[in-house]
Amino acid sequence: MQWNINIPTAEYYDVQEIPGRTTGPIEHLIRALEDAKEIAIDTETTGLVRWKDMPLYWSVAWGNRRATVHARTLPLFRSVFQDRSKRWLLADAKYDMHILANVGVILEGPVVDIQVMHALLYEDRPHGLKGIASHILGWTWSDFQDTFGKISVKQNAEALIRRAEAENFNLLIEYAANDAWGTLEGGRQLKIQLEKVYTNSLFSVLPPYINTLWDLFDKTEVPYTKVLWECERNGILIDQEYLQRIAPTASAEIDDLARSIVHETGGKVMNPNSGQQLINYFTSIGAPLTKMTKGGVSGIRKTAIDATVLDFLSVSHPVAAKTKRFRELTKLKGTYIDGLDEVKDPFNRIHTRFNQDVARTGRLSSSGPNLQNIPRADNDKWKLRGAFIAPPGHKLIVADYEQLEMRLLADGSREEGMCDVIRRGWDIHMGNAAMIYGVPYDDISVAKKTEKKVKSGELPESAMTEYMKQCLIFRAEVKTIGFGLVYGMGDGKLARDLGITKKEATEKSKHFMEKYPAIKSFKEEMLKDATEYGCVFTIMGRRRSLPGIHSYDRGDRSKAERIAVNTPIQGSAADVVRVAQLHCWSAGLDARYGARMLLQVHDELVFECPDENVEECKAEIKEYMEHPFAVELSVPLGVDINSGASWLAAK
Repeated sequence: MQWNINIPTAEYYDVQEIPGRTTGPIEHLIRALEDAKEIAIDTETTGLVRWKDMPLYWSVAWGNRRATVHARTLPLFRSVFQDRSKRWLLADAKYDMHILANVGVILEGPVVDIQVMHALLYEDRPHGLKGIASHILGWTWSDFQDTFGKISVKQNAEALIRRAEAENFNLLIEYAANDAWGTLEGGRQLKIQLEKVYTNSLFSVLPPYINTLWDLFDKTEVPYTKVLWECERNGILIDQEYLQRIAPTASAEIDDLARSIVHETGGKVMNPNSGQQLINYFTSIGAPLTKMTKGGVSGIRKTAIDATVLDFLSVSHPVAAKTKRFRELTKLKGTYIDGLDEVKDPFNRIHTRFNQDVARTGRLSSSGPNLQNIPRADNDKWKLRGAFIAPPGHKLIVADYEQLEMRLLADGSREEGMCDVIRRGWDIHMGNAAMIYGVPYDDISVAKKTEKKVKSGELPESAMTEYMKQCLIFRAEVKTIGFGLVYGMGDGKLARDLGITKKEATEKSKHFMEKYPAIKSFKEEMLKDATEYGCVFTIMGRRRSLPGIHSYDRGDRSKAERIAVNTPIQGSAADVVRVAQLHCWSAGLDARYGARMLLQVHDELVFECPDENVEECKAEIKEYMEHPFAVELSVPLGVDINSGASWLAAK
């Protein structure tokens, strides 16, 4: 079905004459694409595994033409692919780039992912190609499953395409060419829209060349697609034997937790993963279950229990706290200890997918496997990071921003008290605790060091005095309140996290704001901008729309206000890491040091580097990360950078 779009006839090209198929001279297509400056490209493949599947057909659209081409012709177009002046438009660009790279084809020119374009404008909509075409162009065509059949164990993608070759070749040509044409036209229209949306920033480092969302996309997101593609392509080496060694410990802990849950219920056997059994249990003890499902197709809303409900109940119900922990550990074991073996390549590397078009703050997510959920080093109970290793003769370099979001909060608010803490080189949370509670910084520092030695067994538990414990309570409280500001945490959630009443939490938040009045003003300014413009911006001008900011529904309005406060900080942290990655990539660390960027996990970057170049490479990475912008922030950005044989050893 189509409404608003004129579609040229789909052409077909091959180097072999096959009865029943009309093919154009391949030389004509080569010359036409050599003359084109902007080309959309898409692939039909043997499957969906990025590191191993192959193209069967590829389609292109340019000017007012579109064509489907057999994959065996790809080597003939080397001059086209190597032309750095060409712009390539793709949907889910990194996938097609991997498929083409699997047969030796690299797109040398800029790569434009129209799904990322769409995500910058329409955060709440799905960003798949057909959804974009329907939304932007008013044009729909059948998806792969409706066209060729459902992919199954017996009928994989290749089998379905081969059947289409034999039974309805013209349908195959039309479908593939539609993908290319939809990408080209969608990209053209999205560019026009992005150019009309002006951007802004509460921070002072927004480059003068970024005035619109198109500027932001073209200058940062376009090259960033290639950065992430290279990270995915490189993959990271895993030690499967290490994972097998820690598996029994993980299983035993999960089993013990399951038995503990049964004990807490008074002997009632219950599956912690069963929502209905949990609902029945909490209902039987009179626990408040106020969250409801949306109703789905039937429209009948039912009681729901999820992580937020368990979090709420955890304060007063041990079963909820232990169930939440059981689910967390089960997921960790399934993803990393059991799951990595299923997704590794023949060289024991895993290739996560970095999703550039999902998180509305600009933060990356990852999948297949999801590495964003791996515990931080100080909370890595099973030492999972020890399974991610460097090959012989190499080290992993791990560079981690130190309390990046709090530094951005200090810079954005120009809160001199917090800025002074950072400029002194103090731990931010210790410094904030010292400022707010009037406790000497050195006392909190000694308490923290003593606690660390007690945990390691260097000192007895008696070494921790009551005063030291109180110092650490102050630090923990201030840390939670600070992150509560960053993440838009309400007083109710703060109370649950601190184990205090809501009234006490409100008082602590108020006391924090009184000590740091500029942060309060900054928060009010973000809310004012959100109310005036209906959106907020990050340090690089990324926009987050807030349609609920004017809602008459108190819940919707409160949610929008929380987002208005946390997006400029969380999103700005994502911007900082992104710009630093771009600097590292454009500096050619691979060519000069043999160093390859592998991962971006929250505020950490992980590289693989030959032993002999590690120290020199570390110094350069640290420089790029601490000075990402042409204009310096009002506070320094700290980066903790180390190297080791594994991700764990490098932390």
